[in-house]
Amino acid sequence: MKRILLLSLFALVAYESCFGQISPPGLGEVNSSEWFAIGAKQRLNQDKSWTSMTYLGVGRTSTPDDFNPLKRSGIYVINEEVTHHFKKHWKYALALSYRWQDMYQSAEPFEPDEPRARQEIRSYGRFSYLTTIKKMVFELTYRPEMRLFYNPDFSKYDKQAQFRSRFRSKISIPIDANQRKKLSLSTEVLFSTTKQESWDNIRYKESRFCFFYSVTVPERKITFDIGYMNNLLGKPIYKYSHYLAFDVVFNDPFGR
Repeated sequence: MKRILLLSLFALVAYESCFGQISPPGLGEVNSSEWFAIGAKQRLNQDKSWTSMTYLGVGRTSTPDDFNPLKRSGIYVINEEVTHHFKKHWKYALALSYRWQDMYQSAEPFEPDEPRARQEIRSYGRFSYLTTIKKMVFELTYRPEMRLFYNPDFSKYDKQAQFRSRFRSKISIPIDANQRKKLSLSTEVLFSTTKQESWDNIRYKESRFCFFYSVTVPERKITFDIGYMNNLLGKPIYKYSHYLAFDVVFNDPFGR
């Protein structure tokens, strides 16, 4: 599975050398992580109200005793999301995602755990309000998601399922006259309830703060994003994690 994902990524990059911005997934109690994704954003109708966003992503992490984000494999992601911008200030999205996350022991020498990985099938929605003030775009989003977990052989994982609510505020700021370069900042808080034998109480889990710089090359129909995410775990906070992210998004690769 891992080899197929990596080969797919390299094939898409070799094929051809709007702002997609694919934020990194949270990977739990890690010191640092790096995230790379490649995606395709396609308009599905004439008035641009329906769009599809498909991406493949890979992440690596440090071990608990260092900050090298390339130290070990972390996660592999396939994600498909369809968005409908149905009013001037409103849009919603529906999505399905598959994730393979490698699991490690918490004690030295941090060998792969047993089971060695966790599979996840995730479905989520996204409901957003947007407004523009002096070319700056403000966005408020609620994202409910259902996560189903499995062992590598698709037997039941210890945590069988999780329902999570995510609340995000984001601002995008153009920094050139033709709006090909943008800065974006976002804050997100996450609440969840997890099922083992039964569902526990829904409670606050973590916060994420992102900063991204985006460049679009219209002639090539491609967008590059580079960013940083700070992940704060727990209340009170017991862990700070640092993420470096880079993604490439092809805009309308199949024509308008």
